[in-house]
Amino acid sequence: MENKFIIPKTNQTPLVEFDTIKGTFHMQGKIIPENPMEFFAQINNSVEEYIKAHPDNLEINMQLDYFNTVSSKMLSKFFQKVVSSSKPTLNWYYEKDDIELKEAGEDYATIINYPINIIELEEP
Repeated sequence: MENKFIIPKTNQTPLVEFDTIKGTFHMQGKIIPENPMEFFAQINNSVEEYIKAHPDNLEINMQLDYFNTVSSKMLSKFFQKVVSSSKPTLNWYYEKDDIELKEAGEDYATIINYPINIIELEEP
């Protein structure tokens, strides 16, 4: 496995950076891919491979602007898979006035029955 797994940001997909040396996974932007199964398959494969070797050293940082219904379901499955095989730190970032995104992070914590740090971003 390479030290960094990166999916560049596009109009339909977020920036994904996975540093396998530090154990940090970061996703930022919006998720409305044409093929969500393919998009998430890349991510799931990389994270699963990493967890096999480092189950206790993973930090996931999600800073999303928007995601569609299909992507929401894929995110839920991603979180469920990750917490079933490791004990990651999950951080969910949202902008101060974006109540919907804040609640989405809270909903994921309930769905996966695992703590997610809900973190309000400071205004620039």
